Amino acid sequence: MLKILSVGVTLFFLTTVAFAQSEAESRAAWKRLQRQPLTKTTFRASCDLLQEIGKTNAALSYELLATYTAKVQVSGNRAWTHVLLMGWARAKSSMIFSAEPENLYRQARKNAGPGTRAYREAVVGTALMYGEWGKMDSLKKYLALGVADAHRAGDRENLSFLYALHTVVLADDTASLRRYLDLAIRLAAPLKDKNALFTARYNYANVYLQNNPQKQVAAFESLLELAVDSSLNRYPRRLYDRTAFTFRNAKASVYYQLMQINLLLTDYENAGKFAELFYDATVKPNPGGVQAAYFNAEMSTMKTYQGEYAAARDYLAKSRAVFNLPESQIPYQGYFQAAGLLAEHDGRPTEALRYFKKTQTEGSSSGAGLYLIPPAVHYVRVLTRAGRLADAGRVLETIRASAEARRYTAIGHYYYQTLAALQKAKGDYPAYARSLERFYEIKDSLTNLNQYRAVQQILAKVRIRDKEAQITRMQAEETARAAQIRRERRFYFALFGLAGGLILLLGLLLRNRQIRSRQREALHLSELERLEKQQYIERMQGAMEAEENERRKIADQLHDEVAALLALASLQVSSTLEKGLPDAQTEKKLAKAQEIITSVSATIRSLSHQLTPVVIEKYGFRRAIEELAEAINLSGKVHLVAVVVGFEDFRKYPVSFLNDLYRITQELVHNVLKHAQATEATVELVEHEGVVSLIVEDNGVGIDESPEAQGQGLSTIQSRVTYLNGTMEISRKKEGGTLVVLEMPVTHSQVIV
Repeated sequence: MLKILSVGVTLFFLTTVAFAQSEAESRAAWKRLQRQPLTKTTFRASCDLLQEIGKTNAALSYELLATYTAKVQVSGNRAWTHVLLMGWARAKSSMIFSAEPENLYRQARKNAGPGTRAYREAVVGTALMYGEWGKMDSLKKYLALGVADAHRAGDRENLSFLYALHTVVLADDTASLRRYLDLAIRLAAPLKDKNALFTARYNYANVYLQNNPQKQVAAFESLLELAVDSSLNRYPRRLYDRTAFTFRNAKASVYYQLMQINLLLTDYENAGKFAELFYDATVKPNPGGVQAAYFNAEMSTMKTYQGEYAAARDYLAKSRAVFNLPESQIPYQGYFQAAGLLAEHDGRPTEALRYFKKTQTEGSSSGAGLYLIPPAVHYVRVLTRAGRLADAGRVLETIRASAEARRYTAIGHYYYQTLAALQKAKGDYPAYARSLERFYEIKDSLTNLNQYRAVQQILAKVRIRDKEAQITRMQAEETARAAQIRRERRFYFALFGLAGGLILLLGLLLRNRQIRSRQREALHLSELERLEKQQYIERMQGAMEAEENERRKIADQLHDEVAALLALASLQVSSTLEKGLPDAQTEKKLAKAQEIITSVSATIRSLSHQLTPVVIEKYGFRRAIEELAEAINLSGKVHLVAVVVGFEDFRKYPVSFLNDLYRITQELVHNVLKHAQATEATVELVEHEGVVSLIVEDNGVGIDESPEAQGQGLSTIQSRVTYLNGTMEISRKKEGGTLVVLEMPVTHSQVIV
């Protein structure tokens, strides 16, 4: 049987007493929680509620857990499903024999999938379960499976657990047992989480040293330091904290083993001390828990060994109350051993015989108890007193091998004491003498050992007191030195503080000067940048004004001189044609000349308008934009819609501003004609308070928005917009085409009052 005690491993600390009102409240709280979406927060809240319900209502807790596990499985969250299945399986496998935990571990392995850490955790749990149940073939199968998988993955923790579990199958091969335990300890030692290290050292003390109780005591006492590690003592607050194996009450496990080993050494005083520590750590926090029934029975047995029969009766009554079953149906042989010892002490041999007989028949159905001294020795003693010597001999033979293997323990002590009484009752006095001699030999050995241990404990206490006195002296000296050092430190700190203050002050002064210098430098650079920008704007303004004046001169010459001469020439040709010519060929030539002159005149007029829109000065800005749209529409390439809002009093703006606005509009429309491949376009010019906005959009192929794709035309427009202190945004429309939005501020100085 596996020697890892299952203290604290059980998921739910339950009672068999149900409260109707509490159950109704629990169900209502559960329904409210389940109406919320499945999130990490609600998952954790559900786990906490399951554990809380489990403290008072086992059946309801398992019922809700079953429905919730199915719900989480449907969601597809394998990590949360693993948490629920592992917790459920552990709770069901702890001290309970049934197919249910086997099925739960099977589901956990399937949910996790081979090669994952969750899968290895489920394999360790499965092996632990079969080890506790004594199913060696199944245990060996999962040990081999888990070791292979953990080796491939380099999983030190689960590999250490599996090596520690080999103690169950190697109990008789001490060399292999030691090798596996050393490997388990070496693998676990560097790990931050100490569950694997504690498990390996626990099994080393409990299994490898089982034939040397004195060393066992020392090994377990040294484990008490490790048992307080925080990674072992998250007990058991949250179901989702850890799915790998854990000693959730490691200290209680050590207390229990020290109780049992001291019982083996017939040191009832120390055994009782550790029994009380164990009981305080496990049962007192939850006196109605399902394990409390088992532990109360063990405490009853412990108290009978100490001769405290009133306390023994009290513990036995508590055990039966928690079991809450008819006495004949209690599924634990430890209960009947305690009841038999009390009946024997009270002079009720018939009842004692009945109780001790139950310890033999209940053993196979409820599993091994939590004690090391076999109840058969007590059964044989009562059978002998009842005169059933043959039955007594047959029962005593079942523990002979165990007694011989652990002769110098309480097992050998009680075995030879009972054997001597049986042989005396049979009249076999030579054998009785030999058995009695062995009994006293074992008793003297145990007495001497316990006396030696008592002396060692006294010496240890003396050493501790001496050490404490030495530590006190050292602490006093250290306190004096610390006071002297503090005084010196205060002096030096004051000195260094003064020096530091001076240095800090000088540093602040220097820093202030540097900041002021940087500020002056930044102001100077800002002023230079402003002057350079102003100079650049003035140069641009002069260049653009000169360009505009030159355009105006050329346009005026073309319009006033060249256009007038062409009109005169056209008039002369027309007059000649009206009078008629005798030569038909000459008439055709003159008609052709008139057509050419008309075309040239139109071209000159167009060039004149492009150089400077004369129509702005004559008819207004709105008319200039409308003529631009008419000219574009006459080309037949694009249907242009021009919308002008405002500009009724266009003369309040400088001609140069209106010319620039016209040029920008003209250039944007020409870009649409040249590049957009559009069939429709819109120009919107809107006069606002303090700003003029221009929007041009088309349904063409859309502009390439990369910087390198920008042409000379857009650069020219951007320059003009910048000159006017305006902004321009160009973007590709989702439905196709290009959208250009410009805004030019109109300052008070630009408006002619």
